[in-house]
Amino acid sequence: MIDPLSVVAGTVITVILPKVWEKVGENIGQAVWEKSAEAIKTVHLTVKNQLQVAGTGGLLTRAEANPTQANVQVLEAELVSQMEEDREFAARLTELVNQIQSQSPAVQVILDKLRITGKLDLGNITQIKEGQTSAKQLLGRDWQVGSDAKVGDITQENRGDK
Repeated sequence: MIDPLSVVAGTVITVILPKVWEKVGENIGQAVWEKSAEAIKTVHLTVKNQLQVAGTGGLLTRAEANPTQANVQVLEAELVSQMEEDREFAARLTELVNQIQSQSPAVQVILDKLRITGKLDLGNITQIKEGQTSAKQLLGRDWQVGSDAKVGDITQENRGDK
């Protein structure tokens, strides 16, 4: 089961740290920024203020300056912790994330941040997006496989407006 606060924290990270998207060669962060600039500024300020009050503002500064996987994970964990402790903060971020998502291009992501300690053997994968032609489809970013990886055929389709 996926923790809803982790989902919100992960989304917050992607909108306030656009360098995270640049590292995977996508312009999704820029597209989100252009359509949702005011809400993203509010998310950033809300997160910054919350972390400063908690004495952990340096985590945001470090992740912004150097968005390594480790720095991003620490920041994300701190956001989840802050949301668990402060339900008003969690509700505000959730509201802002929903606003941003309603204004942003659709994005489908599967098999993201995959961590396998042994071998990986996947069958065929098909990712289909129907509707919004500007949708982005991402598959298999940031994998860590401890041994051999075998993946069947991969198909991505964007069928446009139906």
